[in-house]
This record gives sequence, C-alpha cells and structure tokens, in this order.
Amino acid sequence: MRSPPSVEAARPGACPGCGAASRPPGAGLGLHGHGLRERQLRGPPTVDAASTTQVVVCRRYRCVGCGAVILVVPRGVAPRKHYGHAAIAFALALWALAGQSAPAVRRRVCAWPVTGAAATGWRTLRVWADAARVTLGLADRRAAAARAAQIAAGRAPPLIAGPVWELAYAGGAAMA
Repeated sequence: MRSPPSVEAARPGACPGCGAASRPPGAGLGLHGHGLRERQLRGPPTVDAASTTQVVVCRRYRCVGCGAVILVVPRGVAPRKHYGHAAIAFALALWALAGQSAPAVRRRVCAWPVTGAAATGWRTLRVWADAARVTLGLADRRAAAARAAQIAAGRAPPLIAGPVWELAYAGGAAMA
C-alpha cells in the first residue's frame, strides 16, 4: 500500500460537480481536504503476473460551494470499478482480439478463485463489453470490446512492444 500524494499535490483544479475553482485568486480554498479512503484495486499488477487485490489510499475533498465530495484516485484506477483500466483493457483484448473464452479470461484477470457455475463465464466481462458497446455506438458486443482494446493499445507508451493485449494493458495503465 503506497502513501497518497500530499493534499496540495492531489487537489483537483475545480469541483467536477459545480465547476468552482479549488484555489480562487484572492479567496479561500474552494476544495477542502476531506480525509483519506482506502479502496481495492483488482487485477494483475503487470501483464504477466497473477491477479491480486491491492489496497490503494485515495484523497477526498469537499467542495465549499456545492458540498460535493470528490475522490481523487491514482492514474489507471477506474472510477466506480473494482478493476483498474489496465485490467479492463487487458480482459477486453484477450477476449475480443486474442479470441480467448470468457472463462479463460476470467482465470487470467479475476482476483478471486473461480469455482462452480461461475466457471462457465464472466458477467463482469460482459458488463465491460456492453459499456464499450454503448460508449462507441456499436451493435456487436465483441466488436465494441475489440475497438475499446485497440483504443487502449493506442495509448500505450511508444517504446512498449508486444502483442496487442500487452499494449492494451500498458495503454490502460496510462489512462487517467
């Protein structure tokens, strides 16, 4: 578990709820530090490692104007998801581009052991693929997953080389 950045370093520039500046010139702070929160981050820590559950410490801020509470997470952490961007992009690429079955992808990316009826599929993978389908405006779930994985692969740092699913992992890790 890494320690979070300082309150000042992590403070957002503005409130996402009302748009008020966090440090308006000549006035008091618009976003006050509101403590720390631990959250889980699931998935493989590297492309060839076994999947784990890590605890990430995140900073919270409260907007003086609208009262919204903002959680600031590290790069690569997907908001309101247990898995990070890297794990999601990796799973979509393995399923849609590498042609692996949903149970095989689950065994590779899921942080929990897979037993019983759950071993026949992975609902979370379908949820991610459906979210990509809606976002990209495509009718086919697998085509949308492939396109989302390709977009993530395109965000990989330029010196990364390897199969497209490794590029998707690296690109997902680089996403804000």
